[in-house]
Amino acid sequence: MLDLNAFYHLPQLDALFDEIARGDSGMVVVAGMELRSQIETTGFPSGGRGFVYGILARQILDAHPRMRTALVSEHKDVTLRLSTRERYRVKHFFPAPHETYPEIVERVTQQGYALLLAEKLTRACIAPALQAAKNGQCIVTQVDTPLHGAWVARYLRDECGDDALVKHLRWVVAVRRLPKLCDECHGRAGGCPACEHSGYRGEIALFDVWRNVDTNPLTQPSVLAFETYAQELVRQGFLAPDDARGLDGAQLYRIAQLLTASESLMAEATRSLHAQVADLESAKRALEQQYRASIALQEVGHKLLVLDTVQELAAYIARRAQELCGADRVVMYLLQADGNAEIAALNGWDAQWLKQRVAFQELFRVQDTSAGASTFVGYPPGIPKRVADLEGAYVRAGLLAPLIAQREVMGAMIFHSTVRKAFDARDVALLNALANAGAAAIQRADLINNLRDKIQQLEAAQAEIAKKERLERELELARQVQQNMLPHIFPLLPGVAFYARNEPARAVGGDFYDVFVLDADRVGIVIADVSDKGMPAALFMALTRSLVRAEAPRARSPEVVLRRVHRLLLDVAEPTQFVTLFYGVLDLTTRTVTYVRAGHDYPILVRGDETFLLQAPGTILGLLDEGELMLHEDQVELARGDRLVLYTDGLTDAVDAAGKDFGRERLKQVLQTHQTASVQAMGDALFDAVRVHQGDADAFDDKTLLIVEVK
Repeated sequence: MLDLNAFYHLPQLDALFDEIARGDSGMVVVAGMELRSQIETTGFPSGGRGFVYGILARQILDAHPRMRTALVSEHKDVTLRLSTRERYRVKHFFPAPHETYPEIVERVTQQGYALLLAEKLTRACIAPALQAAKNGQCIVTQVDTPLHGAWVARYLRDECGDDALVKHLRWVVAVRRLPKLCDECHGRAGGCPACEHSGYRGEIALFDVWRNVDTNPLTQPSVLAFETYAQELVRQGFLAPDDARGLDGAQLYRIAQLLTASESLMAEATRSLHAQVADLESAKRALEQQYRASIALQEVGHKLLVLDTVQELAAYIARRAQELCGADRVVMYLLQADGNAEIAALNGWDAQWLKQRVAFQELFRVQDTSAGASTFVGYPPGIPKRVADLEGAYVRAGLLAPLIAQREVMGAMIFHSTVRKAFDARDVALLNALANAGAAAIQRADLINNLRDKIQQLEAAQAEIAKKERLERELELARQVQQNMLPHIFPLLPGVAFYARNEPARAVGGDFYDVFVLDADRVGIVIADVSDKGMPAALFMALTRSLVRAEAPRARSPEVVLRRVHRLLLDVAEPTQFVTLFYGVLDLTTRTVTYVRAGHDYPILVRGDETFLLQAPGTILGLLDEGELMLHEDQVELARGDRLVLYTDGLTDAVDAAGKDFGRERLKQVLQTHQTASVQAMGDALFDAVRVHQGDADAFDDKTLLIVEVK
């Protein structure tokens, strides 16, 4: 986690941060400026305000472990890093839908939390946050500002308009970062290769700490000012004297650059906005056209239900199609029983041609009906060509849209314009839809319903396949993790033999065993049973094994090792996961095993015809608080020919078809029966006996066996 030791700072800063952390009321503000990626200027590093805010928040949490704490952030994801234990202690709030960040801050301040961590202090949050500080709450927050010290107090006073509230501002910690002199050349002229001849290498933080100690915070000087801090860094050779003297000027220059960049960005945004407005206006017009077309299609669908005669339907569709595509003239033909086409409706042509019949082939003498609407040249069939003056205008653009239902051509509509040179693609698409609306409505609805059912079935099948594939990938990954964790080759040690076997109930189990050399005379022996199954169990197994292996060389006592492992599991593991574990250390010179049994099944010592249980008491790891953990370290001396049998409950709890378990007594009988056989034969015999006992019953738990033989 973050702390002050993560970067160089003056020693007096530690004492001030400790004093801040001990306070239990009032407001603590971390001030500074962070670069914004959209308007970033060159030559200035990020201020580090968020980093310092995280350090202070963690120190205050550590100083007040019983303080009821709330964390308020603008989004669900927070930048403040908390440990597992702290996440359970701190209640996280973020704005609900239709709720603003200032509203959630004000709401949380009224819920009685003793400590409130607010990730930012906006103008609207200042008054409620100071009021909460006045009520005795401890408020820790940060503000994006170039101000420091009493100027921050003035800023808060100006925003909230209440001098009395500002008196509850206790601390202001301002932070800046400046270029640090090169450690090699110390900024001499010309620099050195290490700093690329710039004289600078890296950055260093400057702090200004202000404390409210009297009744007039607006004039109170800082207890550790930027200037003092900078001069000390100059004395120590970290900062150039010119940089220390020009603190305020550099900050103002940075602000000016940010404002200039902001203005440029705003101008660019304005230009982009104007272009977007123009695009939106164009899109709006297109949407309005589409909307009118959609309304027309809906009206056509309604008319299909209410119109009684073919003549009414033909007249309505012809009129609406003409209006929407902007044609001057339209004529609709419908196929008759005798194979000819009859003019069923027309607009813009002489009404005398209504009911006129023509040969059906004349409509499609050059057109391909499967392609939908297409260009039509000349006068419509059945309407004689006339002099332009008599018709009122020359016929220019022409379009033919076939009427098709159930793959059969029922007729066609021909559109003409005396003004336009051609109909556009939108007109073609719209006319195709309108021309076929009456004939294809029922067919289209039935097709859509069938298609929707097929899509739903396909989506369900795809989801099931994806789920199965994800499960298979997870199980394969977990199996690989588990198999990589289990040793396949044991250390070659004089006078000691090992046997191990693992049979997971599923593709992945939660059992594991391990044998590793600690030094020339000592060997670590582990067997464990992790809660849960699948990938979570495999990952928790890998974590536990790694922690045991990491801690075992650091302490000779198995009890100390497991207590450290337990503490680490509490910090990093999920609160619902735990493990039963046996850890023993075999001394090869004395043939003694010093062990701790953390809630695991009793190991069995096979000595001749007798068996003994190793019954040292102990509780599981990773679940209980440290104060509730009970571990007892014990020791057993092994004689030549002794066998120490370690196992998981998958062997003793294996049930037959009647639900009767195999049991520890039966396990001991098998071990006694094969006590003169090799460890390989003994282990295989035990698994065979369990398999015979189970018969066809399903295995619900993993079976793991580890035998240590002293020859």
